[in-house]
Amino acid sequence: MRVLSHLCSRLTSFVLGLILAGTTSALFANGYGIVTTSEIRSASTMLSTFEAHKASRGFNVQIFDETDWGGGGLTGDNAAEALRGFLQSAHNQHNLEYLLIVGDPRDSVGPIPMKTLYPRNPDDGSSFTKIPVPSDYYYADTTGNWDLDGDNEYGEFGSITGDFGTGGIDRNHEMYVGRIPVYGTGNNQSLFNQSVQDLDHILTKTINYQNETDISWRNTTLIAAEGANRLFYGEQIKDDLLQPNGINDYRVYDSIGVPLSDPPDASTCTIPNVKAGWDATHPGVVTWLTHGGGTGAAAVMNTTTAATLDDNFPVMTWQASCLNSKPSNTNNLSYELLINGAIATVGFTEISHGPGSEVDLTDDWHISGIAGLGYGYISRIAIDQLSVGKALMELKRDSTLFNRCWYWHNHVGANLYGDPEVSLYDTGGLVAVPEPSAIVLIFTALLGLILIFRRPPRTHAGA
Repeated sequence: MRVLSHLCSRLTSFVLGLILAGTTSALFANGYGIVTTSEIRSASTMLSTFEAHKASRGFNVQIFDETDWGGGGLTGDNAAEALRGFLQSAHNQHNLEYLLIVGDPRDSVGPIPMKTLYPRNPDDGSSFTKIPVPSDYYYADTTGNWDLDGDNEYGEFGSITGDFGTGGIDRNHEMYVGRIPVYGTGNNQSLFNQSVQDLDHILTKTINYQNETDISWRNTTLIAAEGANRLFYGEQIKDDLLQPNGINDYRVYDSIGVPLSDPPDASTCTIPNVKAGWDATHPGVVTWLTHGGGTGAAAVMNTTTAATLDDNFPVMTWQASCLNSKPSNTNNLSYELLINGAIATVGFTEISHGPGSEVDLTDDWHISGIAGLGYGYISRIAIDQLSVGKALMELKRDSTLFNRCWYWHNHVGANLYGDPEVSLYDTGGLVAVPEPSAIVLIFTALLGLILIFRRPPRTHAGA
C-alpha cells in the first residue's frame, strides 16, 4: 500500500506539472492574430483548421472580425484607423507577434483595407511629387503617429514637412504582418465566392507547406533579369549569397554578348524560358528585376502563365517590379501567384524605384532600391532562415533610407501576400502542446483514479 501511495503522489505531481506547463504556455506564448470579416469567417471552411494548425505550432491564436472593433460599414481611412486603433490594444493584450489580415485590401471596400500613405514627400529637397501608396506596413507599427504634422496625409517622408521625428514614424515594428486578399462582398457574390475558395486553398497549401517532411526541393533560387543592364542583380545574389551557402541557382538573363565566366541557364529573358526553368528545378525562391504592371512582370511572368505553374512546389518571391501587388487589380500578379505557384509573395503596390544599372547592392547608397531590398530579403529568408514576415519587417527596419524619399516609398510599397509566419525551412515533426482544457480533462480523470486507489479499505462489523 505504501508503494501505491508513493506512486499516486508522483502521479499527482506529474499531472499538476502538466497543468502548470499548459497554463503557462497559454499565458506566455507568442500571439498569432488573424483579422478578417464576419462574412469571410462564416464562409471559409478552412479558417478554423488553420487556427488549430497555428496553435499546434505553439501560438496563442486569436481571430478577430469587424464586430470586435466596430468596423462594420467603414471604408477607406476610417476603416484603417479603426482597425489600427484596435490592434494597438490587441497587440498588448494578446502579445501578438504575427498578424495575418484576411480580406479585401481596396480602400473603397471595408472593413480591413490597406492604409493609403503618402511616402514620397519631397522633404529631402527632391522634385518628386507625392502619390498615394496602399500599404499594410501601417498595421505593423502600432506606436508611432503616422500623421505627426497633422495634414491628413499619413506616412510622409522626413521630419521637416513630413511625419518622421519624436512621436512619429520610428520605422520600428511591433508585429510581422501579411495579408491573404479576399475580394468582393455580398454585393459581388460571384467574386467573393471564388475568392473564399482561393482563400481555403491557400490556407490548406500553407498548412501542408509547414508540415512537409522533404524540403530538399527548396534549395534552388531562380533569378530572372530583363535587359543586360539588370543581370548584375542575379550575379551578386549568386556570388555573395547562394554559392557560398550551397544553394543552387537557375538564372534567366538577357546576356547575349555579355562576357560571363559562369553563363546563365538561359541567355534570353522570356516568359517561356522562365517557365521552363521553374518547371525543371522546382525552386524554393524566385526573384526578378524588370519593369512591371498590375498583371505582369516584363519578359518574366504574367497571370496567364502563373495559372499553369506547379502548385505542389510553391515558391517565395521577391518581385522587383512596379505595381505587381496593386490591390485595385483583383487579379494582380502577386495575388495570382499566391493562389497558384507561390506560398508567399512580396511585390509593390505602386511604382517602385531603381536601380536600372549596375550598383553595389550592399552599399548604403543602394540597399533600399528595389534590387538592394531584394538582395537583403533573400539573404534573410535563405541564409538567416527567418520567416517571410520577420524578414520583410527587419529588412525595412535595418535598411538605411539615405535621406531619400523614394527609398521610403519603396519600403511602404513592398507588401507581403501570404502567411507571415512561413519559413523556407519549415518542416513537419513539431510536437503539439496540449491545450490547457485538454490537460484539465486528463487531470480530472487521473485524479479520480488516484482517489479510488487511495481510498482506505472498508471494514466489516462482526456478526
